[in-house]
Amino acid sequence: MSLGKNIRDAFDVVRQTYDNVNKLMDYCKAAASQNGEFVLATPKFLRYKSDMYVSGWYISSFILLFQDAKDRPLENSWRDGPVYVLEINLFQPGVYDVPTVNIAKYEYADIQSWSGACSPADHWIFSDPLYNLEFEQEDAIYSANVVDIENIGRRYWGLRRIIGIDTPLTEITNENAYETIFGGFRSLRGPE
Repeated sequence: MSLGKNIRDAFDVVRQTYDNVNKLMDYCKAAASQNGEFVLATPKFLRYKSDMYVSGWYISSFILLFQDAKDRPLENSWRDGPVYVLEINLFQPGVYDVPTVNIAKYEYADIQSWSGACSPADHWIFSDPLYNLEFEQEDAIYSANVVDIENIGRRYWGLRRIIGIDTPLTEITNENAYETIFGGFRSLRGPE
């Protein structure tokens, strides 16, 4: 097999993977809209892009933000409650052996003080804490409290706590996608 064919085949796999990731994100957006339990907090997915670094030429982490529909709407277009983060991570060397989906609840000190919606480039505000905080693991749930409020908390828009679960992307199917993702958010929400 020639090197040229290997490169072409590798890009075809990436294209197919992106197509499937897009289908999953579109499904989540439609399911949130139809079910009404959680609402999409931003219309576009968040991602890291850069012309300066090769790792910014391809997208390996896709983030969608949701909030609980029961939380009170605020004037800044957010809701007065936690942000539920769906991260589809295709490549995180040293952290995951396989593409992984993070389903997490981010709690903030004062979401009312935020400006309007975030842009796709604000990816780092939700991605970096997943890979830079020290997490405790209990059964399938990971959690971290932000201890350095002045520096870390402020850098991530007043982040106080993350609690989440992760699952291999390949275990999410048409049959279990809603329960895996939104059921995961529901379990992290806690008792009502």
